[in-house]
Amino acid sequence: MIELFSYDFIIYAILAAILSSFSASILSNYIVLKKMEFIGEGAAHTAFGGIALAVLFDFNIDIISIITAILFGTAIYFIGKKEKISENSVIGMLLSFSMALGVIFLYLKPGYTPEISSYLFGDILMVNSQDVKILGIVSFIILFLVIAFNKELKYYAYNSRMAKNFGVPINLINYIFLIIVSIVVVTSVKIIGIILVTSLLITPGVIAKLFAKSLNQMIVISSFIGILSGFLGIVIAYFIDIPPGPSIVVTLFSLFLISYSINYLKNKTFVNK
Repeated sequence: MIELFSYDFIIYAILAAILSSFSASILSNYIVLKKMEFIGEGAAHTAFGGIALAVLFDFNIDIISIITAILFGTAIYFIGKKEKISENSVIGMLLSFSMALGVIFLYLKPGYTPEISSYLFGDILMVNSQDVKILGIVSFIILFLVIAFNKELKYYAYNSRMAKNFGVPINLINYIFLIIVSIVVVTSVKIIGIILVTSLLITPGVIAKLFAKSLNQMIVISSFIGILSGFLGIVIAYFIDIPPGPSIVVTLFSLFLISYSINYLKNKTFVNK
């Protein structure tokens, strides 16, 4: 086990996995409560178009991905404000559009592009100190916002209409939330991949909801689950030589099955009494 920490790339991967899982797990509570599960899928697949564009013109992939994330969140917010067009409809259209553009960009790129495969499924070797710093900054910003605007976010999660009556700037909160979710997705794809990153934005919140009695409890439980799954996923991937992204997802789902079983048995015992 000690030998695991003798390699810099493993340390970077573990730190990145923990930070990305921590960020996503906090957001997962609001996503689950507001039934916005499709947002993660849309942001992840939209990132594919930005990554392919960066590969085609040899731009910085990280910068283009973040710009794409901001544009994605902005488009959802402004187009989704129209009463006749739902946010899910906008996400679905942008998802397909970006994926199609990504395929076209890759078709126009001569030669083999291995980096695309790495972003699709995650690659532990791609993570460096710069990625860890970015994920650390994102995690700090999310934690700060959750603590500083705890009451407003509770209103946002449970009852947006009532929140407006109390003067809570729901539209602004919704816009910022969409942007942050999109940024968390694109900064996490190196570890877990575009295809699998949605699990980080859903499963921790679902697990937390099984046991928590308040939003604050959900945040604590989901954060622990996210960090645990990120760490165990990387460790398991290293020792049995499997891709880290799928390893994290399988670990996370295993924790869900264990949690669901415990909750089921607990409720069954309570009913029998």
